[in-house]
Amino acid sequence: MTDELREKIIWQNINSSIEKGKILKGKIIAMETEQMKNEKIICAIVDFKGIKVMIPATQMTKEGKNDKKILRNMMGAEISFIVAQADRLTSKAVGSRIKAMDRILEINFKKIESGDKVYGKVVGIWKKSLRVEVLGVDFVLTAQDLNYGFIEDISQKYIINEQIKVMITDVSNEEMKFKISVKELLEDPFINIRKEFSEKGEYLATITGYTENGIYANIKQGIDAVCLLPTWLDRPPFIGDQVIIRISKIVPEKRRVYSSLVKIIGSDANDRKT
Repeated sequence: MTDELREKIIWQNINSSIEKGKILKGKIIAMETEQMKNEKIICAIVDFKGIKVMIPATQMTKEGKNDKKILRNMMGAEISFIVAQADRLTSKAVGSRIKAMDRILEINFKKIESGDKVYGKVVGIWKKSLRVEVLGVDFVLTAQDLNYGFIEDISQKYIINEQIKVMITDVSNEEMKFKISVKELLEDPFINIRKEFSEKGEYLATITGYTENGIYANIKQGIDAVCLLPTWLDRPPFIGDQVIIRISKIVPEKRRVYSSLVKIIGSDANDRKT
């Protein structure tokens, strides 16, 4: 394909987006402040096959905020957009993600039912939450929405543009809205917890985070025991350290396991005596 033909096809797509609402896709590669109608607007800069597409922050998400924070955490995401206007001489265009998302939802909504399993895409990552795009709708999911266990830093578990399987749990035809769940697709680890673990038993665990008075120690996918630190400890364990814990109490109805630290694997700290 010649460069001339390639450019012709690119601009055919852009013109089709302007005139007919064709949905295009591109990667967010930068963030700039542009002067628009006597106002400084923060824009996501999307690369569409070499064309610079500016999408105002107010047209990126339904929050409609002229805010850098949201765009920073969406950097690198491949997003859908519809072009509002373009200038071939400068190879620049202005678009809207919101309009594209509304169109995607309109196309898909009549097909979905409660219980359907679909894939969403990670388009924003924070330490404590994810922005996941599902069928034209953004959902902000916290650690509690994503897993039964404790997650100290979500950004260490997920990457931008990652596909996540979700279940549609509720559909409102009147409001044209739906809800999703990730947990509904996971086995609840607390259902048979007493068959696998017992009080006063000692178990190998991995440190996943810190509480106000101790640590979280993972003994199984989705089960992070609250673990008190002993007075004899010469240093606190670090996230990722393997330890031995002694379970003191299991409370399935509250989804809690209480324990105390016995030993840090590989540490010179003395073992617990009792």
